[in-house]
Amino acid sequence: MGYTSGSKYLWEIIDDIAAGLIATPGGYWTDGDVTWDTSVKTGNNARRCLHYLNGSEELYVALEMINQTSGINYYYTGGQWYYGKGVRIVLSATWDNLNHTYPPTNQSTLIPFENYQNGGVSTDMATLLITYYLWIESNGFVITGKPDPTATPHQQSFFIVLERNASKEYSDGYSNFYCLSVLNFYGGGQGSTAYDGQDGVTSINRSRLILRPFSYQYPDTATRLGTVYPSGNGVSFVPTPTYYAFKSSGDGKAYYVKPIIHNISGQVTPIFQAELWFPWSEGVGLIDGDVVAVEGSTTKFLCKGLDSPDSTNRLNFAIKYVA
Repeated sequence: MGYTSGSKYLWEIIDDIAAGLIATPGGYWTDGDVTWDTSVKTGNNARRCLHYLNGSEELYVALEMINQTSGINYYYTGGQWYYGKGVRIVLSATWDNLNHTYPPTNQSTLIPFENYQNGGVSTDMATLLITYYLWIESNGFVITGKPDPTATPHQQSFFIVLERNASKEYSDGYSNFYCLSVLNFYGGGQGSTAYDGQDGVTSINRSRLILRPFSYQYPDTATRLGTVYPSGNGVSFVPTPTYYAFKSSGDGKAYYVKPIIHNISGQVTPIFQAELWFPWSEGVGLIDGDVVAVEGSTTKFLCKGLDSPDSTNRLNFAIKYVA
C-alpha cells in the first residue's frame, strides 16, 4: 500500500492495484475470482476481480484491460462511431461463481484512453507503456496516468479513483464506495444522449463519469462525450472564486476543499467527502509536482498535471502521497 509511480503496461498496473489492495491492513480485500488473471493479454482477458468484505458491507470490483480487436464501439454520433481501448471497471454486489463473471445487475464504466473517432483502435494494450502515479490503501485507490504516443489519433490521459468513506452525513442504505473517472480529451463532460437508444450500445460498454453503488451511475442511459471538466453530476467542489486548490500569495499556503460526493446525480444530496484526492488550478500558485502538506497531520498530496499525446488539455488532480 502507499504511493508508487513509474512506467508499466496496463495489465501490470491492474495486477499492482489488485495486489496492493489485498495486502492492505484489515484483510477486507481478497481475490474475488482466481480464474481472473492477466496471463492472457489478447481480447479483454487480462483482468482481475477484487472482493471487499467488511462485516455486512460487500462489494465486487472487476478491472478489465480492454484489448479486443479495434476496441469497443462505445458511442455513435449518427454518422460515425467512437472506438476505445483502455480499462473497464464493473461494480457489483454479487459474483457469478458458476460462469466466472459479474452479474447482469451492476454498475460499470469504460475508460477509453486509447480512442479513435470513426475508426478502430490499432494499439496493442499489452505492449503500451503508461506513465502513472498511484496511491493504494484499504479504502481504495487513486491513479492518474498518461500513455506513450502511438498511432491512435485520440490518446488521452486519465484520472480514476475508487474510494470508500464510511463517515456519512446520514444513513442511506447504499454502499460506502464511489468511482470517478475523468479523461483529458473526450469523455470528461456531462454526457450526451444523442442517438442513445438507437445506437445499440449496451450498458456494459458505456463510458460513465461516476458510479455510486448502488444509488446511481451517471450518465445512466447515455455515453459521456464532451468538453473536459473535473467535476460532474454527483460530485461538487467549492471554487474560490472560480478555481480549485490554489497557493496563497499572502502566506504561501495551499488552500483547498475536499470534493463532495452526492447520492444522486445532482449536487444537493451530499453524503461524504473524498479523502484521496482533490482538483487544483494552474496559474494561481500551484504547479505540477508540488506537494501539499496538511497542517496538523502527516498527510501529503502530490499535484499532477497531465496532458496527452494528442491534446494539450490537462488533468490537474492532487492525489494522496503520504498517509
